[in-house]
Amino acid sequence: MSFSEAILYPFQNLAKVLSIVLALTIAFAVFIALVLNAHDWSALLGQFYGFEHLEAQTEPLGPMGGGALLGVAGLLLVAILSGFWLSGYSVEVVRSVMFRDEAMPAIDFTRNLKDGAALFVSSLAYWCLFILLSVGLVMLGGILGGIGALGSLILIPAFLCFVAAICVMGWAYFVGMARFAAEGDHRASWQVRRNIGLARQNWRSGAKLLLYLILLSFIFGFVRQVADMLLAGSQAALIASVTLTLITYYFFNLMQHFSTQHLIAQYALAIGIGADIVDHEDDKDKVGFV
Repeated sequence: MSFSEAILYPFQNLAKVLSIVLALTIAFAVFIALVLNAHDWSALLGQFYGFEHLEAQTEPLGPMGGGALLGVAGLLLVAILSGFWLSGYSVEVVRSVMFRDEAMPAIDFTRNLKDGAALFVSSLAYWCLFILLSVGLVMLGGILGGIGALGSLILIPAFLCFVAAICVMGWAYFVGMARFAAEGDHRASWQVRRNIGLARQNWRSGAKLLLYLILLSFIFGFVRQVADMLLAGSQAALIASVTLTLITYYFFNLMQHFSTQHLIAQYALAIGIGADIVDHEDDKDKVGFV
């Protein structure tokens, strides 16, 4: 796996990333404006953004009217649809990288939305396993806690096993997502047992992926924090400040997100997912060249 290729991937597709940032910012800003213009939020937002002198431009805070309710409903709808769409589009990104195409794929909103919903439903199976493991660990801790020092010693390896199981489940989710991308069938992401088996057998590649993801999060988190510090003293109008916050939030998060998808695609190829399809495409290219 190449960390440098992953971190450069969104920069090579900066125009596409910025277009997504712009679309999401506009969608959220429209409904946020409806909520802000319906009430006087100046005191709360003044503290949040560090403004010292914000004059109320609306009526004092009271029961939410039609405009505010429409804004809240719109925000919820955009949040849900954008989340499903981004998950589905991520499958396309993983697929394109697996096929060695460094250009981000075209957007097919309907298909991406459908794929994202299917991927979300399959993720519930992994979340259920996570909850069961967490409950089991808590129950075990309660039982061993009554034993005393010996129980505490036993709980340490149990906790380490829990952490290892969580890592394997996370890798298994990525395996399911990559198989979905390679095979074009969302049912691959539902094959939890098979995906966990692949993740467990290739734990070394999974550990490398985890290390890269932590490093990626640290780099983008640091840059995002610096950007937030530089923008903290901005005295722009309230709506402009909220919009600017949305832009920076989505820009850095999407840059990190697409770098992550590139790493997942590399991880999938490293453990053999989609390798036969890629080899077949290479054979066709060679025949065409001849």
